[in-house]
Amino acid sequence: MKKNFSIRDLLLPYAVIGVGLFVLYDIRYHFFLIYIMTISAILVVGIRLKDINISTLAILVAIPFSLEVIVFSSGLISLSSTESSRLLQNSIIFGVHFLINLSVVFPLTHRVELTKKLFPKAKVRFTFADSILPWLAILGVFMSFAGLVENYLRHAKGVNSTIFFYSFDVSGYIIYASNCGVLLVLTALTYKEEYDYALPSLRKKR
Repeated sequence: MKKNFSIRDLLLPYAVIGVGLFVLYDIRYHFFLIYIMTISAILVVGIRLKDINISTLAILVAIPFSLEVIVFSSGLISLSSTESSRLLQNSIIFGVHFLINLSVVFPLTHRVELTKKLFPKAKVRFTFADSILPWLAILGVFMSFAGLVENYLRHAKGVNSTIFFYSFDVSGYIIYASNCGVLLVLTALTYKEEYDYALPSLRKKR
């Protein structure tokens, strides 16, 4: 049965996106803002739809990205190095990336079981995103570990290899963009199930 959907139910997501776009106009870190705005909007829509699956998945994919921004953009760990410190500094950078990416693999893999324990009364279900997002996290773990090993071989053993060093940022963008794409599709499918793509109404619910 088609449900009535008041435009008030989407005011908060609209506000989040609107404010985000306004901030984006003058900020350099475009990808960071777009990712955070997208995941935040998905989280808000998940809450408005009362879908615990969308909400928990949005939080889980936001955690590693947020941690990386806090650790590296704040200067807590420097991304620059000298010739003499390159082995140690790059090892720290790749090692921290590895640990951050690894920390989210288990929660994503066992998301359904963990959510049921934390929210026993919620309608928890296994979605197609639960099959894809853990593999994207594992890809991040692999790239971080490969970059760590390559860094050691290059600076400690003199091996001339930069495959993972130069592809590390690109793979990160692909992983995060894929996270957004998967969650957007999941949100659209959930919205269709709940409201059959009914347009928001200006009339109040009865």
